[in-house]
Amino acid sequence: MRSRNDPRGFTLVELLVVIAIIGVLIALLLPAVQSARESARRMSCTNNLKNLTLACLNYHDTFGRLPTSISSRPEDERDLYRRPVGPPGGSLSTSNGGPGYSGRGWIPAVLPYIEQQPLNDAMSEGYTGNYSPSTLFGRGMFNPRIREQIQQQLPLITCPSDGITPRPSLVQWYFKGVPVATTNYKGCIGDSILDVSGSYNEGTLGSESDFGSISNPPEPTDIGSYDCHNTVDCNGLIWRVSYFRPVRLAKVTDGASKTFIVGEAVPAQDNHSAAYFSDGDWATCGIPLNVLDFDVSPTQPGETSSIFDTEWYRYRGFKSLHPGGANFAMADGSVHFVTDSIETRVYRGLATRNGEEAVSLP
Repeated sequence: MRSRNDPRGFTLVELLVVIAIIGVLIALLLPAVQSARESARRMSCTNNLKNLTLACLNYHDTFGRLPTSISSRPEDERDLYRRPVGPPGGSLSTSNGGPGYSGRGWIPAVLPYIEQQPLNDAMSEGYTGNYSPSTLFGRGMFNPRIREQIQQQLPLITCPSDGITPRPSLVQWYFKGVPVATTNYKGCIGDSILDVSGSYNEGTLGSESDFGSISNPPEPTDIGSYDCHNTVDCNGLIWRVSYFRPVRLAKVTDGASKTFIVGEAVPAQDNHSAAYFSDGDWATCGIPLNVLDFDVSPTQPGETSSIFDTEWYRYRGFKSLHPGGANFAMADGSVHFVTDSIETRVYRGLATRNGEEAVSLP
């Protein structure tokens, strides 16, 4: 009589051992998978910056200057020192035949150079008229007929590593309640601070002395070196009022390969990030790199805190959600990853076009 061999199954102990081994393998592999995904996202971000910068350089080849932002403020509005923001004569004034203070940013200016001519044409109605933030009867970039266009979240202006920014956003400055696209890439105004009534001395880099503290306001003749919010000339390449003093590459005497033109930002940490608006497309190296504040209460689920409105000048620096640093494009078209540990002197020196600092990327 033949004996029957019954099939033997796993014991509970063996099953638990197998599960434990699988868990260990997953724990070992997961960081590598996440790292590979982040590397791919960072490479995509690098390509975005490169394409935007090449668009700026192609614009320069066509017009002899880098793309500019057009302030939404009249030229005769005065800053803290009661000095005119712009030159006399009202070159943009509609009463003098100008296009008006539309608030058009530099990104719309390069749309034709990133294969977005149709979007540029559709948005062009917002390039004229004095900006007026009225829900029903707005002008300039608040023209209700371009609302669909200003919501266009192009992949080229979006960092794939930024998964925390609601898009479109409803809390952008001037556009409260109006959905607008936001940008992770901002022009570099230089290393100026943004509020002359205080200083910024927190973050990953430096100290108060490193990033400047103005206890006594500078003389009006020197204001361009300090507060770059309303002034005609900043020491970088792109700023809010740059239409008054467009930058030619010949003026970048520090060297195109040693001067930032565009860097990364995180719109969820800055309510001034509307992609196509002149007050949402720039940042400063006068604030340490990667200053991020996640300990604030949002104004509504998934949006940003009101602190980014009231203390906006503390958060308009460059930052990213890449571990350890952020991508920057140089004026020669190259893109580099700048680490959080960069020396303050080097970081600020790379932001200026003609500061004569003897600095270069590490």
